[in-house]
Amino acid sequence: MKIVIALFLFALSFTCWGEILTPGDRIFLQIPGESDFEQPFTINDQGLLLLPEIGPIKVAGLKEPEAEELIFQALSELYRNLDAFKLSVIEQLIRVQVLGYVEKPSAISLQPNSNVQMALTKVGGARPGAQLDQFQLQRQGKTKLFNYKNYLDSGDPSLLPILQDGDILFIPASPLLGNIEVNFDAASLINSGDAGEKHEALTIFGELRNPGLFSYKKGMTVIDALMRADGVTRFADVSKIRVITDNKPYIFDLKYYLDTSDASNLPPIKPGTTIFAPIEVEDIGTSKRSIYVMGEVKEAGVFEATSETSFIDALANAGGPTRFADTTHIKLLRTTKPPITINLVAYTKNPQSINLPPLESGDAIFVPEKLDLNEKSWLKVTDDRAIKIIGAVKKPGRYEWSQDMDFMDLLAHAGGPNQQANLSSIRIIKESKNTGHQVLFFDFDGFIKRGSPASLLPNLVAGDSVIIDELPHDPSDNKSSWVRQSAKDSIYIFGSVGAPGRYAFNREQGFLDILSAADGPVAQADLKEVLITHRNGQQRKITRLDLAKYFETGNEKLLPKVLPGDVIYVPPVSSDADDKAVKVMGAVESPGRFKWNSKMTFLDLLAVAGGPTQKANISKIRIIKERSSRTGGNILYFDLERFMDEGGNFNELPKLQAGDSIIIDELPHDPTDNKSTWLRQSAQDSIYIFGAIGAPGRYAFNQQMGFLDILSAADGPTNDADLQNVRISHRNGNHSTVTQLNLTQYFETGDETIIPKVVPGDVIYIPPQDRLWLDKSPQKMVRLMGSVHKPGRYDFNQQMSLLDLLAEAGGPTDKAYIERIMIVNSSCCGDKTQAFNLRDYINDPQKYPLPLLRPGDTVYVPDEGESTSQQIRQAFQDALGIFSLIALGAAL
Repeated sequence: MKIVIALFLFALSFTCWGEILTPGDRIFLQIPGESDFEQPFTINDQGLLLLPEIGPIKVAGLKEPEAEELIFQALSELYRNLDAFKLSVIEQLIRVQVLGYVEKPSAISLQPNSNVQMALTKVGGARPGAQLDQFQLQRQGKTKLFNYKNYLDSGDPSLLPILQDGDILFIPASPLLGNIEVNFDAASLINSGDAGEKHEALTIFGELRNPGLFSYKKGMTVIDALMRADGVTRFADVSKIRVITDNKPYIFDLKYYLDTSDASNLPPIKPGTTIFAPIEVEDIGTSKRSIYVMGEVKEAGVFEATSETSFIDALANAGGPTRFADTTHIKLLRTTKPPITINLVAYTKNPQSINLPPLESGDAIFVPEKLDLNEKSWLKVTDDRAIKIIGAVKKPGRYEWSQDMDFMDLLAHAGGPNQQANLSSIRIIKESKNTGHQVLFFDFDGFIKRGSPASLLPNLVAGDSVIIDELPHDPSDNKSSWVRQSAKDSIYIFGSVGAPGRYAFNREQGFLDILSAADGPVAQADLKEVLITHRNGQQRKITRLDLAKYFETGNEKLLPKVLPGDVIYVPPVSSDADDKAVKVMGAVESPGRFKWNSKMTFLDLLAVAGGPTQKANISKIRIIKERSSRTGGNILYFDLERFMDEGGNFNELPKLQAGDSIIIDELPHDPTDNKSTWLRQSAQDSIYIFGAIGAPGRYAFNQQMGFLDILSAADGPTNDADLQNVRISHRNGNHSTVTQLNLTQYFETGDETIIPKVVPGDVIYIPPQDRLWLDKSPQKMVRLMGSVHKPGRYDFNQQMSLLDLLAEAGGPTDKAYIERIMIVNSSCCGDKTQAFNLRDYINDPQKYPLPLLRPGDTVYVPDEGESTSQQIRQAFQDALGIFSLIALGAAL
């Protein structure tokens, strides 16, 4: 057995010894005692071997014995002890040039039998925008094209050519890119289409969310093509979509298809088809199902009716009669029959005895106007029977008065006060022949708060006027409305407060109320010297308040009583002398000069300055003493980071004195990529997470944490993460092992044994999903179009319902017409359509159950503009605008 092994090794060495050296080969030269030859050498692209003290020697194309003899001759001129010299080929590589639209075009070295994907990885991969189906392999003057995209889709390595030494791999750019080099925007290119060849693409344009050129897939319908362009906009005329296939035009009515689910109306779709969704224009709506509603209705216009539409349905769809309509003489006009008069009032009294005529296509309903439009004149109510209320009420005006009414009745009849009403000072003006002109004031706000009896309400009589003033909108910033607030109902606050100004005030409020209304004192306020000026009309009195002492003791007796008309002044803090202050500069939140006393410590001062910033170098804080220390120097250094890590003794904190200066430097700053502070975190305490994650990077980690902790710290996986193929590399220092995790299975089962144990040093990679929507079978999807936040194709299973689908699409938009959601159910016997009223389901889920939804179905949520009532309203507004222009032209 030993003889066989020896013969095998001999044959192997003989075979290797006859190999020809090529660029990229790694060679080891055995010269004992020479440190310069302890590492292997690599033959460069020119076929040269660069040796120390010898220089370049061309060895490419030589066999190993020839190269060994050549190198031996060159070394023998400088080295004497070459008895043990030997040339050994450690590794033979092939040299390949990777050019074109890649990240780093260059010549690279690869292992024999390497494929194209390995070569792309060496140069950083293809750049975004590379044409993956037109790769070129140039070998010995010949060019071979191959489809790299097919390999990525199938994973079949036989689709890729085996690279050989000297090959040139060229990566072309996609024709979607322009002739000017700009930053690649994949989202914009995808939104504008994904087709590379125009003659094989679908041209989709018009009123669509994302028009462009899109690739054709076998079996596509016009619905799939519209969904590929993210569906139509709310301005599209879905009844007149144009389709051109093989130079033959078709008109496709999407609304009719959703109503009938008749697949025979779908136009053919082939490569090169053109689809155009026109904008909806205002025209005269005439069809076989049109009826007309005119006259005194809310929204007159043209409506589409079915055989089941009744007279009441049409009238209700037009918004119903207005208050000026004569509902006793409604006319139903027909082209071939005499008009019919309908008494809607009689019908509402006894519906069983009156039969309303059925509607036919082309009928016109005319609601005439009442003849009696006289309004009641306010002059019929004389002054001795009327009372006036003006100001900040909902409906100010002149109202009829009775002695049975009181102040509350009048205020309620006027709609009550509005939000800005000054209820603490309501003026009541009385005009009497006996007493003359008299003004009374009533505190309605205090009346409500005290719960006073109705006997305390002011006594009103006919002829009185009630005026309710409006409060200023902003007491600290108003230039015109402040005069509405009486001076005797105001208090004044100035100085170092958040919003100084003139505020409404009454006797029920106190000092803290007005201070909080002014947003409180600012940080620079001197709380020990607050001044209050009491103005009682005859003499002035000044009160000094130590507000800081109140905050420390909570003694309510320290707060003075303030009244309307008083003035409060909060002075700012005066500057402190150097012999009473310490200066803090550098990387702190609030650098500046701070008061200092002997009871404060270094940490107290740092806390007053807001603490160090995130970029502060707290391991080397400088303290400049105004007076030299005992050691003779006036600069001290303090390591706050070590003090916090080791839990140092407080006696080790530096001793500060008034006049000292503290300087905290900032860590080095990289303006392009701020990664200078990561060095603080030890590699032994870190874990790494990359890929489709919210915040990939390097995180602090310890043995008490688990996989879910680091996943949540990195903001969790993104929407395009492939949770079924999570990779965890366990690095214990000697060798690494890789664990594959199906995170989707854990979320579905909750089995904790699936989650692997991770420790500091491990690497977690969550790959992104690279599947296209076209790869998903339509039999497993549901199409959602119309007025939803995210229309598209969605995965659907039997456990989901229509509500789940709408929720996944972000729900209907504000303009969605949810009373008529159209659902096209696909089946073996043909598609069927049904309408669903989501609003009825919300109001009564038991009475209106959810419709059955299966994979392959289509759901369309129409826009509010597609509702009949909205169209009538728009037509009425346009007509009103035309009449206004005509009237204006006539006036001019």
